[in-house]
Amino acid sequence: MEVRALKELVEVNPETIRKNYPYDKIEYIDIKSVGSGYLIETKLIPLSKAPSRARRLIKDGDTILSTVRPNRRSFLYIKKPKSNVVVSTGFAVLRAKEGVDPRYLYYAITDQRFTDYLTLSAKGAAYPAVDTEIIKRGKIPIWPIDIQQKIASILSTYDDLIENNTRRIQILEEMAQLIYREWFVNFRFPGHEKVKFVNSELGEIPEGWEVVKLEDIIENVKEKTEAGEHLKNREYLPIDCIPRKSFLLLESQDYTHAKSSLILFNRKDILFGNMRSYFHKVIIAPFDGVTRTTCFVLRPRNKNYLSYAYLTLFNEKTVSYSAQHSKGSTIPYAVWEGGLAEMKIIMPSRKIIDAFEKIISPILEISINTFFKLRNLRTARDLLLPKLISGEIDVSNWEVVGSRW
Repeated sequence: MEVRALKELVEVNPETIRKNYPYDKIEYIDIKSVGSGYLIETKLIPLSKAPSRARRLIKDGDTILSTVRPNRRSFLYIKKPKSNVVVSTGFAVLRAKEGVDPRYLYYAITDQRFTDYLTLSAKGAAYPAVDTEIIKRGKIPIWPIDIQQKIASILSTYDDLIENNTRRIQILEEMAQLIYREWFVNFRFPGHEKVKFVNSELGEIPEGWEVVKLEDIIENVKEKTEAGEHLKNREYLPIDCIPRKSFLLLESQDYTHAKSSLILFNRKDILFGNMRSYFHKVIIAPFDGVTRTTCFVLRPRNKNYLSYAYLTLFNEKTVSYSAQHSKGSTIPYAVWEGGLAEMKIIMPSRKIIDAFEKIISPILEISINTFFKLRNLRTARDLLLPKLISGEIDVSNWEVVGSRW
């Protein structure tokens, strides 16, 4: 093993959009779209309307690394991207040279020691960032290619499990939303054939169902608190940690990061991002925690209504309503009183609510528990990574069973 500078091992930003770029629309990845090893979303936008930072091209096996606030550890290994994917110039694109396994490179770059190097080298107090030369000067351990491949194979086992669990939740999310639409939008719930429909202010609804306000079934909990040691048994969940259009929470922060405008929430409360609510950040809390007032903490008035309440809040119609009743032009905030609380919704019969809860509650419980499962997998991987990269764990006599990436 030897320690070498990245400039000897990678090409940095090897391709950018030029005049002969063949696509009219691009799948754009900006800084906010990438977490620590996962992609939140891409945006399909016309090339003519793309931001000036939409410049860098990528291909299979590249690693993208945020150059802004490197301590936040925003990076991603690129696997079989669409041909029109473009990433922001806020990323450095690293492409392995001959003799360097792309997967090994990714893991070496994501080692906390490399993050520490970038953080210490960053320039600027308010907006710390690293440039290409700083990245190129960074050093990583480099092993013979067969050892690199073994290390990458071991670590990618954890990422495979993370990816498979995430995909499973996505399938369950789609199933839950489909059932919600079938039962409460299309009214094809069990036994609907025998139910009479009556007129209401929201159109025809099943007899025995009601039209109510959102606040009739959900309360906005405003339990304010201050920063301090009394929060040590809670986790901090700012709006930036809440994913868009997803049941599955992927990250949280230590309570020491909670500073101001704080409110408490309990496990299975619903957090609804009210700042730029059109970002569609609606999640069930997997733990007792603390957030900021940029989120509503919403709680069903009847705990047996959790599934119906959550799917109603997660529904695009509800998110759109909150955006339409927001205040502020530069940074719009949804309002509860006189706003989202007044939204008219359909309240099904107790029998249907109970049947829905019986089907959907296990899905939500799986989603909640998956947060902890993924965190444990990431923790195990991150503990193993520096030991493998440094050679503290010798893999020279290990066998690689296939390629996992």
